[in-house]
Amino acid sequence: MQIFLTGGTGTIGRAVLAQLLARGHSVKALARSAESGARLRAAGAQAVSGDLREPRGWLEEAARCDTLVHTGATFDAQAVTVERRLVAALKTLPADRPHPFNVVYTGGVWLYAASPVVPLRENTPFHPLPAFAHVANAIRSLLPMRHIALSVIHPALVCGREDGPVADMRHAAETGQAFRTRAGLDTLWPLVSDEDLADLYVRAVEARRYRLSTFGCGVEAVPVSTLMRLVSDSLGLRLDLEHEERAPDLDPHHDVTAGYALSQCVSSAGAAKLLGWSPRHTTPADLVYAHTPVAR
Repeated sequence: MQIFLTGGTGTIGRAVLAQLLARGHSVKALARSAESGARLRAAGAQAVSGDLREPRGWLEEAARCDTLVHTGATFDAQAVTVERRLVAALKTLPADRPHPFNVVYTGGVWLYAASPVVPLRENTPFHPLPAFAHVANAIRSLLPMRHIALSVIHPALVCGREDGPVADMRHAAETGQAFRTRAGLDTLWPLVSDEDLADLYVRAVEARRYRLSTFGCGVEAVPVSTLMRLVSDSLGLRLDLEHEERAPDLDPHHDVTAGYALSQCVSSAGAAKLLGWSPRHTTPADLVYAHTPVAR
């Protein structure tokens, strides 16, 4: 299939791009800069110049593809406007297509409330943090569009070799710094490997389901203290936690790191049932060993 990908140089997008190509799909990827375009081409994609903030400039190209995979986000003061513009642009796509336009959209666990005991599941209602309410609103707006076949993936905290909580802990330990986070030692984090998550995205692309929503989570919940200990032991280095509070003058609607303070447990049973997904890394130790190069 021909896939159009946003966010192809980000943590999720890089892994999704690699998996799509490995499965034989052709990928066009949005590139805002010449540097991004070069990185995407080096990874095997066809770079398409455009700006996430101006979807009408690239959506026509995306609509000629079989599927739009949206993993891009700005995480800035324009984030709300960006998603509203994308929803508005998708709404204007021709409704007389032979088949609904396949869209795989990225949500997230921070669209849900703290849930340290009862795992989040596909029927759990949204209760987003203020900084991510616009994402929940975008999903609600897209769902009724009959010319859109929408699949929504809600990733847990994504861990790659260079990005995510495990990489951040490793960097802190290797540089002799404390791991700074909004979480406490007892905070529960749901985690997923970037490669496992990418496999889930590709499964959603290939399934072409209508109104699918599921969680991408390999490790249902792990205390931050346990994750830190595993990273510390794997490196043979000390690792301490430094708790951060929200800056007093920071608008909660712009507080994109508030989710790290949430204790959440997430079930992966829905993704297994709906898409046959079986993540490889399902224990904290597996995840740390896979994403800490020196760990053995």
